[in-house]
Amino acid sequence: MGRETKDVALEETLDPEDWEAMRRLGHEMLDDMLTYLQNIRSEPSGSPPQKVIKEICFPLPQEGEGEEKVYEVFQQNILPYTMSLTKPRFWGVVAGTGTPYGMLAEMLRAGMNGAQEALFAEAHVHKQVIKWIKEMLGFPEEAGGVLVSGGSEANFTGLAVARNAKADVDMKAKGTQGQNRRMTLYCGDETHHCLERSVELLGLGNEALRWIPTDDDCRIRLDALEKAIEDDRRQNNHPFCIIGCAGTVNSGAFDDLRGLADLAKKEDMWFHVDGAFGAWVKISKTHRHLADGMEEADSLAVDLHKWMCMPYGIGCTLVKDRRAHYSTFVYGHEARYLKSAFDLVEDRMINPHSLALPLSRNFTSLKAYMLLRAYGRNKYGNLIQQNIDQTNYLAELIRKEPEMEITAPVVSNIVCFRYTPRKLAEEKLEKLNRLIYGDLNQRSFMMVSDTTIKGRYMLRACNVNHRSRRQDFHFLVDEVKRTGEKLVSQVNP
Repeated sequence: MGRETKDVALEETLDPEDWEAMRRLGHEMLDDMLTYLQNIRSEPSGSPPQKVIKEICFPLPQEGEGEEKVYEVFQQNILPYTMSLTKPRFWGVVAGTGTPYGMLAEMLRAGMNGAQEALFAEAHVHKQVIKWIKEMLGFPEEAGGVLVSGGSEANFTGLAVARNAKADVDMKAKGTQGQNRRMTLYCGDETHHCLERSVELLGLGNEALRWIPTDDDCRIRLDALEKAIEDDRRQNNHPFCIIGCAGTVNSGAFDDLRGLADLAKKEDMWFHVDGAFGAWVKISKTHRHLADGMEEADSLAVDLHKWMCMPYGIGCTLVKDRRAHYSTFVYGHEARYLKSAFDLVEDRMINPHSLALPLSRNFTSLKAYMLLRAYGRNKYGNLIQQNIDQTNYLAELIRKEPEMEITAPVVSNIVCFRYTPRKLAEEKLEKLNRLIYGDLNQRSFMMVSDTTIKGRYMLRACNVNHRSRRQDFHFLVDEVKRTGEKLVSQVNP
């Protein structure tokens, strides 16, 4: 008995020795984070000073410092210096601002250790979330889908299915090296760079991706696309996929999705849509028409941590051909039994482990399920509409300013603009606006970003922020004017 007691005393655990002390610390952490979000408009943010970096970059201790001490480090040296994407005046990056309830949902997932393979209810929750997303985006009921880490993985997943479905050979057995013809795919020159990364990782090589010029409205030119496909066929290449944009990251432009769908059908090509944030115009009142034709895509990539403001990271790939989707990621080569036993493998066909790259997955669908059920379609639709209305309001404020101009079409939730004092040459305008951006960024990190469209440098505000109010956009315009007036002498002495 004594030997057994002695052995037990030596056994380790990561559970607390004092559960009541852990409970008190947990309540303190929860209250602190809710207070932080409640007061987010006035919370500081910015790059950490050197002394803070030294506190963070600390040698791993041989003996732990304890939960309370490390929480102090978080409070003092980490939280005040995080990126300000939760703030009401954050429009620089297409990044959702999160929600208090989403934070709590993440806590529940972490409390269960959130591994999907360990949760019996997860399959039903995941299936229901995919069903809700299809309904909101007008995607066919018979389509399948999978939740992933974000838009990059969602696009990668859709293109992986496209590659395997349209290849001349069994790609799982022979790979791209077994192809007799080079596979080529097509996107507009305003497409997000994550598509290029996907093409490279899929073994196609970035030279297989054809960047098609866009028109003055930043939409892919159908005539140029048709010519590129024709040229590739003439050179014995294998055009297999057209990529359309539902909201480009630079300007928020929408390609002619219906026209692209018709062309893909005519050419027997896969039609993939990158709808990372823009697809959600489908639940707005006034701009849902921008996504017309999206429902005809063979695959669609969307984010839920951007315009839907769910905690990072969560995205979704929807695929019409569920067999092609499943056979791309399931073990072994082509799943021949699917041809005669589709109904017998229904459970496998909706199992997220069989529909994307990761095998170890957390219970991502829980936060989506809880947030969508808590707030409903109308609430999210109203927020999407609110952001669009606010964006148009900002555009009107800029148009009223004699020394500011809109520099790209305002299509959905992005305004591109610049400060333009009279009689300033083009090269000086670019230099001045670069200085304005740098000055703003130092004082309010990523309040806006900068970009270049059709060779012209400009500032850019993208609104997926549920905390923004109209007075915040007045603040932005006033800050740009004040900063420009202060800096103009540096480029025009």
